Amino acid sequence: MKKIRLLIADTDKAYMNALVRYLIGTGGQYEVCGYTDAQDFLEEENDFSVALLSDEFLSVLEENPEKKRQFGSILHLTGSEGRKNTEYEPIFKFQKMSHFTEQIHKAVKGSEPDRATFSGRKGQRIQVIYSPMHHELTLPFSLSMAKLIGENSQTLFIDMEGMSVLPQLLERESKRDLGDYLYHIIGGIEDEKNMTDFLGFYENFYYIAPMKGLTALSSVSVDQWMCLLENLSHSDFDQIVILMDQMVQGGDAILQAADDILLLGKPGTYYEKSMNAFLADMEKEGLSKKCRQLLLPMSVSQQPGEYQMRAMLNGNLSGFVRKEFMNAAGAF
Repeated sequence: MKKIRLLIADTDKAYMNALVRYLIGTGGQYEVCGYTDAQDFLEEENDFSVALLSDEFLSVLEENPEKKRQFGSILHLTGSEGRKNTEYEPIFKFQKMSHFTEQIHKAVKGSEPDRATFSGRKGQRIQVIYSPMHHELTLPFSLSMAKLIGENSQTLFIDMEGMSVLPQLLERESKRDLGDYLYHIIGGIEDEKNMTDFLGFYENFYYIAPMKGLTALSSVSVDQWMCLLENLSHSDFDQIVILMDQMVQGGDAILQAADDILLLGKPGTYYEKSMNAFLADMEKEGLSKKCRQLLLPMSVSQQPGEYQMRAMLNGNLSGFVRKEFMNAAGAF
């Protein structure tokens, strides 16, 4: 497979770093050079399939028109959706990454989109849930959310927690987990199995059991996570709900691929400081427009029994989730 040579130039260093990491982690189909300095950009002498240039670098290009010969196609990298440049096609920074990469492929003269690209099935949505302050009800909340979405859509829940109590909550053990599925799709020996062999079903949604072991989750590479998302993009699921924690290597690439990021918090000044600190990082990564904050005011002590999952999914936690999301226009 011939790699697509990309040059990206933008003065926003945080966005640049996040985008380059994501593109490099999509399966090795891109060679990427990134610049935030105009002089370094001018000194680059190699040719590229596509250049993604922000306003500042388009101005540099107009002052040095001979440099245009280095690029097969030029896209206007912009943070303003719908903005038009008279000469260059705009590519919006903060759109769904599957659409972003598809636009890059279309810009490559004489090339077709590669099957290895994480393209995403039309209509499929990826929603990531993360709690910067580690709310103790994050997992039950996520399960309630998956149950609610599953009432109207084919839904898959993936628990990417380092130490998960999902089997205990659901009161069932799974023979195969997320680690087994990753091994299967990345080149394991059990090729006769299909995705259904790794799925469980609970209430209205399907799930893949979490990985076991203290270091199992952190050992998964960015490329392997991108391979998982690519594989799921060809599945029949309309909605994929991912519960993620800080042990995920290359979590920023997963966040870039997501359609929506739900940040689950707690009321109170202390937790507000944690959320604000995390949001500042999300802003630097160019992800803030995907984020939605939600304060979950309840605690474990307010739930019936000792983590009785069915009671939670039909109690006040479930009622809270339904109220928040069914009344939110465009939540799903």
